[in-house]
Amino acid sequence: MRTPDIYLRSIGVHLPPVVSIETAVAEGSYPADERDYFRLRGAAVAGDVPAPELALRAARHAFERSGGMSPRDLDLMLYADVWHQGPEGWQPQYYLQQHLVGGDVLAVELRQGCCGLFSALQLTAGYLRPGGTALLVGADNHGSPLVDRWRMMEGYVVGDAGCALLLTTDPGFAELRSVNVTVLPEAESVNDGGVPMWPPDATVGRPLDFTSRHREFRKRLLARDGAGVMLAIQSTLMVLVDRTLKEAGITLDEVTRVAFPHGRRDNVEERVSWLGLTLADTTWEYGAGIGHLGVSDQFVALDHLLAGGALAPGDYVLLIGVGAGKTLACAVLRILDIPAEYASDGPG
Repeated sequence: MRTPDIYLRSIGVHLPPVVSIETAVAEGSYPADERDYFRLRGAAVAGDVPAPELALRAARHAFERSGGMSPRDLDLMLYADVWHQGPEGWQPQYYLQQHLVGGDVLAVELRQGCCGLFSALQLTAGYLRPGGTALLVGADNHGSPLVDRWRMMEGYVVGDAGCALLLTTDPGFAELRSVNVTVLPEAESVNDGGVPMWPPDATVGRPLDFTSRHREFRKRLLARDGAGVMLAIQSTLMVLVDRTLKEAGITLDEVTRVAFPHGRRDNVEERVSWLGLTLADTTWEYGAGIGHLGVSDQFVALDHLLAGGALAPGDYVLLIGVGAGKTLACAVLRILDIPAEYASDGPG
């Protein structure tokens, strides 16, 4: 969808300390024989800091960078996540309302896998009216007994982070030109691993093991006409990118950098080659050092690009999301200005 008059005012990030792959190998947490092949370097680990606290710290960071915006002036707050946030039956967005924004703003938790913040962008673009402001937050702490962050997915390590975006209808430092999210229902079973839907995993202490689930799904693909599903994921992603670029009024040649999920190097290389790009055009190298952050990858990477001087006014950034469902997402941002804080403070 085209998104006229939607602007990014600021980004807030809270990234915990990184545990290196070398440390994980030495502790027996990460397979030594995979280190050179996948070329991952570490994962941000939040320890016992709850995900809503990561979100709160990122949100405060975004307001500190906003040039005087007040949390009390918000019209909308959307909270995206992929993993358990706190006590069952408890809503994480209300933690931010208690400690930051107050109770007058509409606050909703979103669950759409790793594409949750893209869905939040799309919902915000349809919700805000002239003069409106929205806070979008994403946060996950995967440090649970049910998750092995070093082996949960082959070729991935999983990190923790909080990320916050302040969006307004008044001009900001970047313009959201277009955003789209689509789902391939025929690929719904890619991540289910044949695990029963009832009782839910967390209620019986069943670990989240995507490595085993993906292997099980590949067996099902071989037993049926599953190749078509995998081809549909790639072709749909290409169509989605093409549509989003056209809505933004640009071509792929005009894109300065592309942010993919922080995933397998070979997967990213394959997808960018289909688009006529190289790994150097992406933020993979940065992501390999902090891990897959759930909903926050592309937006933490955008903050990193700005802090590192990799973007200039007039540049276009393409953000691509891939999540369970199978969910595919794409957004185009145009950089209008480089905020002064990036010359001094870098990522939060």
